[in-house]
Amino acid sequence: MTKTKTKTKILIVFSSFLAASALIIASSAHAQSNEQLSMMLKRADKNRDGRVTWSEFVAERTETFDRMDRNHDGFVDSKDRPRMNGSRFDQAFNALSQLDTNSDRRISRNELLQGRSPAFEAADSNKDRVLNTNEMSNLKSSR
Repeated sequence: MTKTKTKTKILIVFSSFLAASALIIASSAHAQSNEQLSMMLKRADKNRDGRVTWSEFVAERTETFDRMDRNHDGFVDSKDRPRMNGSRFDQAFNALSQLDTNSDRRISRNELLQGRSPAFEAADSNKDRVLNTNEMSNLKSSR
């Protein structure tokens, strides 16, 4: 495989990862397909018991934050934007904007950990901070 093909393949994988990452972190109620939502919930279900707890969800958000914080300064911001295919990063960052509580145009680890997740909260119909199979099915079918 040539260097160009390898770089292109890496960019495609990275772009897909960034798009999925934004969905996991922000969980915004718009622009998520059923497939993307299913991926997010599957990844968040760390112990594979078919339920997603708030702790599992936050752990996945944190792991994703660490991957997006490319310069490891504790913030996800424009400095983390890759030179190539930056539009995917921009989409992910825009999805995170709801977590920027101090409006400094960057997301800190604290903002991430303290941030709400409207999609998770809306799906959690019994408010036990655990998405069971029925709640996840209802969320998927409402998209």
